[in-house]
Amino acid sequence: KTVWEGECRPAVEGAIYAGEIDALYRDGRVRDVPYDPLLKVHTVWDLGWNDQMSIILVQRGVSEVRIIGYIEDSHRTLDSYVMELRDLRYNWGQDFIPHDGRSRDFKTGKSTEEILKTLKRDVRVLGRDDVEEGIKQARMLFPRCYFDEEKTGRGLECLQNYRRELNEKLGEFRPTPVHDWASHGADAFRYLAVGIDKTGALPKLKPLSYSTKGIV
Repeated sequence: KTVWEGECRPAVEGAIYAGEIDALYRDGRVRDVPYDPLLKVHTVWDLGWNDQMSIILVQRGVSEVRIIGYIEDSHRTLDSYVMELRDLRYNWGQDFIPHDGRSRDFKTGKSTEEILKTLKRDVRVLGRDDVEEGIKQARMLFPRCYFDEEKTGRGLECLQNYRRELNEKLGEFRPTPVHDWASHGADAFRYLAVGIDKTGALPKLKPLSYSTKGIV
């Protein structure tokens, strides 16, 4: 992040979530966020092969959304990601994948949904999304979020660099977000915003108390 006079500034021109990222750091919501074994860990996927596969690991508290992990890679099979998740030995919930997760691969004849279910994952396919509506929902989600500083650093970097391109002739930003390395993690967060409140009933727990010690 870029800091000026104690405040975070957008990493790039046209950053879509500049204000939201600024508030995250200002409010001390990027910090150590421990795994809570009493809460299910859900995953939210942006699918990719040549492009990045991005997976957000999240726990939903009573009033908080705790983003405890982020995985990003390319040119890996689905079973390798599932093995990586299993090695974490978390209390797993549901896997949320975008609507194209039902599309069958021409080489295997199987969809991402089918493969994940074969691997014993509890899969939920999200509906076809409207990008701008998803961005609005993501903006509303940010104030509920805590990000683990160490384990979600790359995901935060994606959110900081998710941007619209400036049309220099018109002097205004183009409406469609730029599709680049940052857009995959940002898309996964957008899917999280759409799917987080579909994760079922919550245990009767009080929100975690995060110490503000050391925060200026």
